[in-house]
Amino acid sequence: MLTFSERSRKVRVAAMLAGIAFTFVLTGCAGSPKATPATTGTAPPAASTSAAASPVISPTASAAVYKPADASGPAQNVPLPVKPPLADEFSKAGIEAFARYWYETLSYAYETADFGPLEAITDPGCVSCSNVKAGHTPWHQDGRWTAGGRMVVISLGSAFTVTKENNYQVILSVKQEAITYYEAGQATIHPESKSMADILVATYQVDHWIASTAEHISGKAE
Repeated sequence: MLTFSERSRKVRVAAMLAGIAFTFVLTGCAGSPKATPATTGTAPPAASTSAAASPVISPTASAAVYKPADASGPAQNVPLPVKPPLADEFSKAGIEAFARYWYETLSYAYETADFGPLEAITDPGCVSCSNVKAGHTPWHQDGRWTAGGRMVVISLGSAFTVTKENNYQVILSVKQEAITYYEAGQATIHPESKSMADILVATYQVDHWIASTAEHISGKAE
């Protein structure tokens, strides 16, 4: 495991940020409970002595509240992205919905360092995806954490034409919001990226899409 001494901290920070930026700068709220209307009419009979002696059951604790990361600590109770049913459909609209969902799981990984949801919809051979995980995971270990970094899909589209490799492609314009790296009481800010042209390549397997790769089409921001 890498060590992070103060003497070499700036060099390592710059190298890690550059690695992340190169591989990708890339890419529910439950309804309020309804109030129960008051009822009118004759009051119910008084409870019996035995009923009154019954133990009181405490209400179920409310769901954990999402707290974004900030200078005080990492994010808590980050909501897991929900895949829309359309994202499993073999169609132009389906692969486009899948691509949008894929970038949502990438955002989740940046915020939590939990790459499980992303890996569940990505081929293990995706090199660029593995590079992102290798570069970002150390920033959620040994007292380090990050804040921000959400991937924003500005636009996307697919011709929905099969390639000779039997896959399909989605072209996207994406950007990454500013991300702050916290370590040893200090913060390093990587500013919001400009929009980048990305390509996501996916194959359809029985009843769902799997991303083969996702990467920049070119190294230049728009």
